[in-house]
Amino acid sequence: MTVADDGVDRLIHFVDERLAQLQIRREEMARRGGPSYDALTKIRGRSTQNTPRVSTLLRLDRALGWQLGSSAVVLLGGTPLSVTARVRGKARLKQQAAQPVSAGEIMQRLVDQVHDEIARLDSAHTAIGQRIQGLRAVANRMLEEISVDEDLVAEFSDDVLPA
Repeated sequence: MTVADDGVDRLIHFVDERLAQLQIRREEMARRGGPSYDALTKIRGRSTQNTPRVSTLLRLDRALGWQLGSSAVVLLGGTPLSVTARVRGKARLKQQAAQPVSAGEIMQRLVDQVHDEIARLDSAHTAIGQRIQGLRAVANRMLEEISVDEDLVAEFSDDVLPA
């Protein structure tokens, strides 16, 4: 299944994935203080507002056990972080509570993602420019090949046709 690059469809994908991971149903998410699943799906169809409210995103984060701000990061193309992170110990993986993410850290993650996307698009733009330049060269070469050289035609016409 393809995951959307950003937006509400991406958020809903990660919500579904998290619900399956936690083995809970949509109703349980709402019972835990999250928004109703129907509220999320209705946002998808709205023409006036395609982004959930901040309060809705924060309720989602809490109900799904994500670090605050994770829902907003997902909307912009990132991935959510759970409140419980796995840390490698000497012999095995162990559970360790993650430190809450500050507003500054969330903003830095978002800015870093925007910079990464700009770099990706800049690279794609350069590649497209090179491709266009190559196509122009091919088109010019084709034009040269199929163009009739009138001087050459006149020279051979004089030799072939009797005077």
